[in-house]
Amino acid sequence: MKKFFVLLTVAALFVACGDESGSSAPNPIGEISSSSDEELGSSSSVAEKNFSSSVSGKNSSSSVEESSSSARNSSSSSAILFKQCEEGEQKIVVSEIDTGFVSCKDGKWVVDSIVDVVKPKVYPNMDSVFNPAVTYGSFRDPRDGKVYKTVQYYMEVQSGNTTVIDSFTVMTQNLNYADTIIDSTTTVFDDSKVEKRCYNDDPWYCDNYFGGLYTWSEALGLPKVCDSVGVVDNSKCNVKLGDDAKVQGVCPEGWHVMNETEWKHFAFPRGIDASYTMLSRAVWKDVKNTNSSGMSVLPYGDGMYDSQNSMFWMAHEFKEKPKMGGAFMINGFSTSSASSKYGFLYVRCVMDEGDTFVK
Repeated sequence: MKKFFVLLTVAALFVACGDESGSSAPNPIGEISSSSDEELGSSSSVAEKNFSSSVSGKNSSSSVEESSSSARNSSSSSAILFKQCEEGEQKIVVSEIDTGFVSCKDGKWVVDSIVDVVKPKVYPNMDSVFNPAVTYGSFRDPRDGKVYKTVQYYMEVQSGNTTVIDSFTVMTQNLNYADTIIDSTTTVFDDSKVEKRCYNDDPWYCDNYFGGLYTWSEALGLPKVCDSVGVVDNSKCNVKLGDDAKVQGVCPEGWHVMNETEWKHFAFPRGIDASYTMLSRAVWKDVKNTNSSGMSVLPYGDGMYDSQNSMFWMAHEFKEKPKMGGAFMINGFSTSSASSKYGFLYVRCVMDEGDTFVK
């Protein structure tokens, strides 16, 4: 915005110094862009300087009559000398950041209004979110009719001479349920409603696989006060937490917020970090992601989806830091992490029925 004011002022000074014949000033339009409503290109100080210079520049033998005559004509000559434009003339000036509407008043350009340039939004290509080689199931959330892809995960566990197959079914999309959408300016919350945010306060992201963003208490179906206290410190925060906890929270009936044990079975099969098998090929910068598990994890969407992180709430908190909730983080590696309960993270839901996974 300052660039607009500076360029127009420079243009006015150029006119003042370079047109002593009294002809019309060059048009300064084309380099203008400003948010100021003040008159631009003021020439009074320059006029005084030039007039003073013309008087002092005469040699000592010049007659007093000449000096006196010059002084008498100074008012009319400076008015012509510093004229920038024709009265009532209007221009539209376009820059990379805004468009200015200016008009000529008293021989000077004045900014009437400024309109910011609104650039078209550019969204990521989501064609490769899911793995076409994976056989997906589906679940329709009866609360709002949204349909989610699911995948059933299996793992063979050797118990003595017996091979046990554990399994569970998980949504391969971030949950996108809410009664209302809030934005980044919201400071008052309603415990009677499920509230979500969308990345960049843009519903497009919620509706295109990024899903909703929830605070810790919202994810676990608790009152907002539970974001600022430990669950044992307030009777309203009545929830059982733990690595194997199955808390419905914001998930549909018959489902629970994916817990740490379930995340780790996906992330560490055979004890090796295999987070790359969970990451979608869409959006992430690393093209080595295989998404062979079908989990189709997208980057974290709380205002920085290109950060190459992804974080999900779990039914866990830290006793020594009651305002910190447990989250599962993926960033080229997988780990359990602490995150401020006030922050907004994703939620994945696991079906209660058929879930045989324990530590």
